[in-house]
Amino acid sequence: MSLESDIPTPVPLPKLFLDRAERSTDKVSSYSKVEGRWQPNTWRQTRQAVEELALGLLEMGVAKGDRVAILSNTCRLWQEADMANLCIGAITVGIYPTLTGAQGRQLLELSGARVVFVENHAQRAQLKEACVGLEPPVQFVSFEEPAHGTQTIGLTELRRRGALRHNRSPEEFIRRVHEVAPGDVVSYIYTSGTTGEPKGAMLTHANFHYVMHATSSLIDYSGQRVLVFLPLAHSLQRYTNYLGLIRDVDGYYAESLDKVQENLREVRPNAFALVPRVLEKIHTKALAAGAQDSQTKQRVFEGSMNILREVGLARRDRAVPTFKARLLHRVADQLVGARIRERMGGQVRFIGSGGAPLARQTHEFFEDLGVPILEGYGLTETSAPATMNTLEGRRIGTVGRPLPGTEVKIAPDGEVLIRGPGVFGGYFNNEDATSEAFNAQGWFKTGDIGKMSRDGYLTITDRKKNIIITAGGKNVAPQPIEKALKHHDLVGQAVLLGDRQPYLTALIGLDPEACARLAEVHGLGPDADPRAVAAVPEVRAQLDKHLRAVNAVHPSFEQIKRFEVLPEELTIENGALTPTMKVKRRTVMARYEEQIQTLYKPE
Repeated sequence: MSLESDIPTPVPLPKLFLDRAERSTDKVSSYSKVEGRWQPNTWRQTRQAVEELALGLLEMGVAKGDRVAILSNTCRLWQEADMANLCIGAITVGIYPTLTGAQGRQLLELSGARVVFVENHAQRAQLKEACVGLEPPVQFVSFEEPAHGTQTIGLTELRRRGALRHNRSPEEFIRRVHEVAPGDVVSYIYTSGTTGEPKGAMLTHANFHYVMHATSSLIDYSGQRVLVFLPLAHSLQRYTNYLGLIRDVDGYYAESLDKVQENLREVRPNAFALVPRVLEKIHTKALAAGAQDSQTKQRVFEGSMNILREVGLARRDRAVPTFKARLLHRVADQLVGARIRERMGGQVRFIGSGGAPLARQTHEFFEDLGVPILEGYGLTETSAPATMNTLEGRRIGTVGRPLPGTEVKIAPDGEVLIRGPGVFGGYFNNEDATSEAFNAQGWFKTGDIGKMSRDGYLTITDRKKNIIITAGGKNVAPQPIEKALKHHDLVGQAVLLGDRQPYLTALIGLDPEACARLAEVHGLGPDADPRAVAAVPEVRAQLDKHLRAVNAVHPSFEQIKRFEVLPEELTIENGALTPTMKVKRRTVMARYEEQIQTLYKPE
């Protein structure tokens, strides 16, 4: 299914940047925290920084088509380095700061990047050590001023070189910008590699231009105050940042992921993007906090939530809430709803959610609080969004309708297929993977299983490669069951097992905060093994009760017979999660092979 498109002719991002900077010279382009205060940066300042960085890169020998990597947390300097690359026709390769040095080297080898922007000395040292022997050698540019003798260029020095080049050739920057074409590549964005070697999706200026305008035609971003904190190495945050080139958005760069909660209260954003796991954590924390109050406060919390749910359900059904519910709703909202919204700044107009399906209970929870969640769907290969819900037409349990100009259909085997201007042209230097990604008619094969409603709303049910086929020949989609397992304040993670086995089992990761709280309550010490916490009779009883509740709504072949609690949290750092927080199932199954074998031993 497709929607009509009225998207402007593609324009390269550097041209949009130049036009925006000239049109909005003294307007604020973004805010960053400096010495405890939010400091504005104007478009004049941003343009000067980008021009000097771009010309400085030329002085380093970077040419059009060369790859330049950025290893940094999300910040204003990341965005300026990226735009400097694009303005001279270079290609950005984002490296997640959570990757190991060896993984960073792998991306440099795959992409051919030999100039790397790094955020700090520690990142530079780690990557430099990993890149020993790499030819040609890597040149480092540090956001922090480098120590003497480190053979690293600092931003100040790079900009100085660029300013000198500008003095010699004042028109070169503008000339270089106009040499960039819509079909040129913006970035190689490497897929998370859950099943093998990372693949660099080549996304063009035309790809990003399309998704920027297509989403802007559905949602009015102008005048919104946003907090920026998702990784800029990923297509979702990158595309949302580029929206500032065509819409008046007040962007605030969070200090760090650890400071997001504090920054939300300071900035009081109207909108921001989150991955589902973060929303689910906010949800479970709010419920856990209500359950820990005194009995009187618990009754108030539960009663208020019941009223909010009743009114929310009526609104979703386009019905009129009862007179009593309408009467009590304002009080319930003040007692509970407003308090939870305040933790997100208190002025959220909507939240964008993508990267994985959002649990229905979590979605309904935020809608009941008066915080619309606009769930969308896309992949790196579709330049982020391919479908999305809107404020006027959102439907819980779906990822919305296709963007204007994008076609989405379901293959006979249930796989979601996409075709449109946002779809990439292929993987860098990997013809086999590129050929495998498309069918004979040119549709991109997403690898996701889904279904489409008659009026065009898409629902994603699972990953095609994740489908479990039991020994009895039953096909089981793990994702919905895993989401149900995680809908408990004790459960942080869940991995369903059972491929070619007689029954389903699960590996469960306890929520770290809940685990620490229970360890303290039961005198197990701050570093207690989660398995020891789960062995406490009343904790085990809660988990068993939750499992029975999950099983009760599934047929017998989809019921979990046994589970094991993991000894640790699955994280990016220990290799169990991708940078986009997806479980690396093969890694998990190999690491916990002994526990899995125990689950299938005869009783």
